[in-house]
Amino acid sequence: MPNAILRAGPFANSSNSFLNEPNPFDSNIYPVNCSNNTSSSTWLWKYNENISKTLITHTGCVTSDGGEIIPVTSTSTSSNGLVKTATGDFSITDSASSNDVVRISVGLGFAYQATQSFDVKITFNISASGDSTLTQEGTMGFLDTFNSGTGPIVGFPSLSNSVTRTLTASTVPAFYSANIFSDGASIDFPSDVCIANTSSVSISASLSFEFL
Repeated sequence: MPNAILRAGPFANSSNSFLNEPNPFDSNIYPVNCSNNTSSSTWLWKYNENISKTLITHTGCVTSDGGEIIPVTSTSTSSNGLVKTATGDFSITDSASSNDVVRISVGLGFAYQATQSFDVKITFNISASGDSTLTQEGTMGFLDTFNSGTGPIVGFPSLSNSVTRTLTASTVPAFYSANIFSDGASIDFPSDVCIANTSSVSISASLSFEFL
């Protein structure tokens, strides 16, 4: 930085600029960075990585009191958050699959202080695959701090693009986050719903972050 800034952090949220690293992880508390400087050994450049998944799995059937055969599913969810250190450009990639419905979200977030604005490029990719009954449930899209007010960039069964963002100068912590997600991709039950579906639906998602 060309001029001195009172260093905030090492973590911050919207109401407190001087927080310690949360334990356990809290996606609403962000590491505070010095502009786009990833080379400092005393002020490491860090970001939150957030990955969540929901898998709905077809397991068979039950017969109702009225004699109707009803498909049976089970649901599992996972959410993993980590604070990671970047020494330059970085990326986050993950995937999930099931035999009924898949939902996934891959995100990053950080805070920064800077006496001058700087540019970053975020490349996002997400794709769903399955059999001929592949169906979109909800939205597949990219959302970040800059389009949170207007809505995500959307597509299905795949979405691939990039955006360049200018992060403006700020002497107090400013925040940036980005997320690539699918609210659901599904396939139909088999003709015999009492036999667990042998077909699968999969989603892969990635975010790549580049300092320009």
